[in-house]
Amino acid sequence: MRQLVNRPAGEMVAGVVKRPLISVILVTRNKESYLRECLNGLMEQTVAQRMEVIVVDQGSEQSEWSVVVDLQRRYANLVAVRTAADEGAGAGLNLALKIASGSYLTVLEPSDRLRSDAYELLVNTLESRPDAMLAYGDTCFTAIPHETFANHTSYGKMIWPHYSAQQLLQLSLIAPHPVWRRELNDAVGAFDAKFQCEALRHFLLRVVDNFTMLHVEEFVGLRLVETGTSLGQEGSQRELADLKQNYPATGRQCALPVTAAPASSPSTEIPPQPAQAFVAPAAAAPAPQAPLSAEAAYRSVEELVAAGATGDALEALREHLVRYPDHAQAHNDYATLLVQQDDAETALSHYRRAVALAPQENTYRKNLADLLFVAAGEVDEAIAIYLDLHQKEPRDTETLTNLGVICETVGQPDEAKIFYQRVLDIEPWNQEVRQRICQLRETAAAAEDDEETAEERYERVQGLVSEGDLSGAARELETTLKSYPGFAPAHNDLAVLSYQEGDKEKALHHYEQAAVLAPGNSTFQKNLADFYFVEGHDVDGAIAIYLKLLEKEPKNIETLMNLGKICTVLERPEEAKSFYGKVTQLEPWNQDARECLANLRQVVNG
Repeated sequence: MRQLVNRPAGEMVAGVVKRPLISVILVTRNKESYLRECLNGLMEQTVAQRMEVIVVDQGSEQSEWSVVVDLQRRYANLVAVRTAADEGAGAGLNLALKIASGSYLTVLEPSDRLRSDAYELLVNTLESRPDAMLAYGDTCFTAIPHETFANHTSYGKMIWPHYSAQQLLQLSLIAPHPVWRRELNDAVGAFDAKFQCEALRHFLLRVVDNFTMLHVEEFVGLRLVETGTSLGQEGSQRELADLKQNYPATGRQCALPVTAAPASSPSTEIPPQPAQAFVAPAAAAPAPQAPLSAEAAYRSVEELVAAGATGDALEALREHLVRYPDHAQAHNDYATLLVQQDDAETALSHYRRAVALAPQENTYRKNLADLLFVAAGEVDEAIAIYLDLHQKEPRDTETLTNLGVICETVGQPDEAKIFYQRVLDIEPWNQEVRQRICQLRETAAAAEDDEETAEERYERVQGLVSEGDLSGAARELETTLKSYPGFAPAHNDLAVLSYQEGDKEKALHHYEQAAVLAPGNSTFQKNLADFYFVEGHDVDGAIAIYLKLLEKEPKNIETLMNLGKICTVLERPEEAKSFYGKVTQLEPWNQDARECLANLRQVVNG
C-alpha cells in the first residue's frame, strides 16, 4: 500500500509550481535512528532552498513515517511515500522517480552524511559541462554511527576512478552519491526493481557506455560501514555476479536525450587525465599513429627498464605514453622509475592512472598504496586499498605485512601484531616478521613498566575534581586519552566538564565515545541520551537509548520520567501518560509524576 504525504500547507507534491533544482531520494527501512539527523543535515545543504527531498518508507517496522511527518512541520520541501516491504528498494526508487520534479536527481542512504556544499558542487560541475549527464565525487568512510562529514573518525577514503564498464563490474564498491540530469532516465529508463543492493550499479552500467560521466576529485560524502568489516564487503555478491554474467547485455545502447548535445558519442571520449599526468612538451611534434599494439610497442621499452638504463628508459616511457596514453603497465613502470628519481608527486599521478586503467591488477594497487603511505602521508587511503587487497587475497603475506607496518606506524601495536601473526601462520619461517613481533612485545612490556595505568591516572583526576580544580582535571583527562583512547570513563568525565564549559560539540563527541566503548554501562548511555534530548540533537536517538535502558531496568524512575517528558514534547500524550502512570504505581508519593499527569489531562480536556 502506498500513501503520499501532503505538504504542511496541504498542497500535494504534484501541485508544486516552481521546479526544484535537485530531488534527493532516500529509501529507508528500519533506519529510524539515522533518519532525523540525516534529513536535518540535508536541509543544511547550500542548495536546500532549491531542493526536494523524497523519503520512501519501505514497509519499515520502526517509526520513520512519524519522523517525516514531524519534520514536515518545519520543512515544506519534504515528501514521503510508503511502499510494501516486499516491493524492494528498486521499486521504491522508481516510485520516487515518478514523483520527483527536480532538474537533477540523486539517491542517499539514511546513514550517509554529506559535505554541506556537495550538491552545489556536483550540480555546478554538470552545468559547466552540457555534454555530461552524471557527476560523482570521492568518498570518506567511518565505522562510528551518527558522525558528520565535517567531524568524523576516518575508517578510510576512496578516490574513485574515471569509470569504465569494466571498473564498475570489478570494483567491490561504487561511488554512492552521484547526481544526474533527470532526462538521463528518459534515455536509459528507471531502476531495475529486481535488484535489492546493486540497483545503482546496474543503472550506472547502462549509462557509462553511452554518456559522459564526470569524476569530481573532491570528497563530497561520508559512508557508514560496519565495524570489523573491510570496505568492500557491502552489497550483494549474488547480484554482482549476475551483472558480470549478463554484461554487455546490461549496458544496452541508449538514445541521447533531447537536451544533451555532444557532437560525438561520449562512449568514444578519452577520460580526463590526472592533474600531474605527463603532458608532451609544446615543441614536440605530434606522435604518429603506431601500427603496433601498446603491448608490442612496449617490448623495446621493457628491455631498457630491465637493463637498468634509467635515463633512456624514462625518455622511452615518455614517448610511449604520448602514443599510448591508456597503457596501464607503462604508467606503472614510469611511476616506479620516477620514485627512484625522488619525484613522488608525479609518480603518484601515474600510479593512480595505472590503477584507474587496470583496477584488477593488484601489483599496481600495491604500488599506489605503498607510495601513498611512505611519501604522500595518505594513510587512510593506503589502508583502504590494502584492506580491499586483503579481502581478495587473504593469504597474501606482502599485504598483511604492509598492514602491520602501517598499524605500527600510526600507534596501533595490537592490530599490527594481529597482521604479523597471520603472516607467521602462513610463513612460519619469516624471520623479519617474527622479529617485528618480538620488538612490539618488548616495547609494550617497557611501556607497562614505565607508565601509569589508565585507572591510576583516573584516580588523580578524581582528586583534582574533589579539590575544585576542574581545568586541571580536564587537562589530565585529555592526557589520559592520548595514552588510553579506549578508556571510556575518561571520555564520559571529559564530556561532563566540556558541557559545563559550554563546549557542546566536544561534549557530544566524548559522550558518544564513552557510550560506544562501554555499551553495557547504563550511566554512560543515560548521559548520552540526556544530551540528545536536552540539546535537541537527536530526540529519536535518545528515545532508543532510554528504551534499551528500560528493558534492563523496567522500574528505573528516572528513565520512565525522561521518556514521559520526551513523549510530551513530541505531542504523544497517551504514551507520556503511560510512562508517568508507571512511575506513580512504583512511587505513589512522586509529586513530579502526578503533576505531569495532571497537566496532560488538562491539555487533553482542552
